[in-house]
Amino acid sequence: MGFYEEMIRRMAADADPAAVIEDIRIYVNWVLVKTGKWSLSTYFHNMPGFNEPIGMDAWMGDWIGRPARAAALELLASRKNLRRSVGMACLKSLLPEPPVTIEGGAMELFEPAITARVPSCFIGYFKKAALWREQGYPVTIVELFPRPGDIHWEQADQALQDAELVFMTGLTVVNETLEAVIRRTPSARMRILMGPTVPASPVLFSYGVDVLGITSIDDVELMSGYALRGGGSIANAPSGALRSLNMASDLDELRERIAALAH
Repeated sequence: MGFYEEMIRRMAADADPAAVIEDIRIYVNWVLVKTGKWSLSTYFHNMPGFNEPIGMDAWMGDWIGRPARAAALELLASRKNLRRSVGMACLKSLLPEPPVTIEGGAMELFEPAITARVPSCFIGYFKKAALWREQGYPVTIVELFPRPGDIHWEQADQALQDAELVFMTGLTVVNETLEAVIRRTPSARMRILMGPTVPASPVLFSYGVDVLGITSIDDVELMSGYALRGGGSIANAPSGALRSLNMASDLDELRERIAALAH
């Protein structure tokens, strides 16, 4: 069993085995799934090594009513973008709510360390990271589809090796690059997995991740309306639709480590 399959199966072990898929909503940029609760995933397009659905291949209605844990495992094993996205939203919906969290976005939580000039690398594009880079902070952005100023994943060895803070999108779980990110960041003092696709699973802490920046749905109709009209970034989602939270194995220790980085 490979790294990805083992990780997914371990996360799914915490899911309610009796839950079924109650609803699926698919939009241009988002997938929403309800089992006992609503959850979401980015709808990933153009992932290298994966296939885009064509025509009726996009139909997911037959999955409604199926046992959710088994469905999530099957969908997350698919090589089709849409199925992986639905599978991750389904898995996230099945996971229990974390008992203790720090509210707010992960980037806000770590901003004191960024402004203290701790060398940082973002795996995936984040607008705020680009702003910090423009302001002269030691921030690099590594991308499969780089914008001007970004570094392509294949040419990023030095940036990854030098990074003491490593921020990763949930895409690194879905496209099976998380293992490579961990291996290629030997100097990391902390690794943060963040974004709307990140599952709230403490299992990830045993794979080299220190912090999970997760996103939960507070108002599904607000979020659905935003997604229906082509909404993309969660930063632009309507107030009250979503909530950002941070998980760690020990939150008091996390606060101490961030404070130490900032001095």
